[in-house]
Amino acid sequence: MGNRNSTVTRVNPVIGHLLRADPTGQTWLPRLLRLPNDSRLPITETSCDYHIRECCFGENEKALAPPLALLSWLIRHPRNPISGGLSKDPAKARIRQEWIDGSTSRIREGLSLLSNNPFSVDWHVFEGPTRPDVFIETDRYIVVIEGKRTERSDTTSTKWMPCRHQMLRHIDCAWEIRGQKDVFGFFIVESVDGSNVPEQWNSYAKSTTAEVSVKLSLPHRGYEETLHISRAFIGVTTWQTVCDAFHDMGLHRGMLPDVIE
Repeated sequence: MGNRNSTVTRVNPVIGHLLRADPTGQTWLPRLLRLPNDSRLPITETSCDYHIRECCFGENEKALAPPLALLSWLIRHPRNPISGGLSKDPAKARIRQEWIDGSTSRIREGLSLLSNNPFSVDWHVFEGPTRPDVFIETDRYIVVIEGKRTERSDTTSTKWMPCRHQMLRHIDCAWEIRGQKDVFGFFIVESVDGSNVPEQWNSYAKSTTAEVSVKLSLPHRGYEETLHISRAFIGVTTWQTVCDAFHDMGLHRGMLPDVIE
């Protein structure tokens, strides 16, 4: 991303300004949640409590751990990585090759390590934490936002999963800690014509919740959970639209630097 890093030139100026204008989020969070093009937040919920308890972004991004059910599923379904080697550690690479070759003892060992791992062995961990660009938690909601600027596409895979859509991954991990809270996830991207969402991002949004994408990205979830997680994705908006929407709070497009100075 270089000197057009989206965190520095988009996430920090926008989210930072909104938080400084109102640290509680009461005046801007419900409005922000209505900007994505597939938002399903009812207009009648304006009176709900949106008081922010935690907001992480920039240098303070929140790491969301992968679901144990996914780690277990990956151990029980050996496969080669789609990129890179098995490990830089020869011993770990050897163990993983045995696992790939179908060693039932390695599968049992990996599953056991998920619950009893006093020496912090990690050959069996095939997904690490995910870090959404923005994580917001209130008493009722968890919101995960992925900010894009120069990226031409979404991330749709991980080293060990050929299909693991980035936004579904964020929501999936947030789902593990949500309790009874609703989860919302969306993209904020760069407009190329002033304010509209670029067509390729509309296409990526549709592919995120396509049946095959949801099924392959969430193999550890049952039907009901995959349905709710896919519905938690509320689409895409643009940085320019966000600036225009909060002009009354002092946010404007001129606050979005082109490059890092």
